[in-house]
Amino acid sequence: MLAIGAHPDDVEIGAGGILAAHAEAGDRITILTMSRGARGGDADSRQHESLAAAELLGARLFLQDLVDTEIPSSGPTVRLIEEVVREVQPTVVYTHSGHDRHQDHRAVSEATIAATRRVPTVACYQSPSATIDYRPTRFVRIERFLERKLELLRCFDSQTSSRDYLSPEFVTATARYWTRFGGGTAVEPLEVVRESTELARTTEHLRLES
Repeated sequence: MLAIGAHPDDVEIGAGGILAAHAEAGDRITILTMSRGARGGDADSRQHESLAAAELLGARLFLQDLVDTEIPSSGPTVRLIEEVVREVQPTVVYTHSGHDRHQDHRAVSEATIAATRRVPTVACYQSPSATIDYRPTRFVRIERFLERKLELLRCFDSQTSSRDYLSPEFVTATARYWTRFGGGTAVEPLEVVRESTELARTTEHLRLES
């Protein structure tokens, strides 16, 4: 599977529990981050943090260098995603939703949907900047993986002091909120763009094992 984010920590915030579930299932995990997040902190620090989180997951990391806050929705962004898709041949892709206040998130969502048109399953995770138009249709129970998600987010310690949404209490409360639709005690929501049996298999495994 391939998880795509605009900045370091985006995929871990949106789908860290789901990524941990894939890791436990023995799936090959690739993370593609389109910028080094220089506008939100020191780019070198954020690069090291991304590497630490990927190592914790056992994931392969592609860290690109598009300009933070100026990521285009076409052209180079689509080409970079297409290159990684050709190399890793994912059957499941997770990315940003287009229903988001951050322009980079919207651009990466649009570029991903274009670049992964032959990938069987594409789903969009929630970001802290998602708008009220974010309308998930799949609710994945992650209670067995919530602590691992928090471990992943602790890798990004340069951000935790200035980003309230990275606090364990906020992350846990958000996961708890979505249980009203998905059951259990912790859930990550997804907007499904298109779906094959691969996503259904993963989420059914979580439902049965939680």
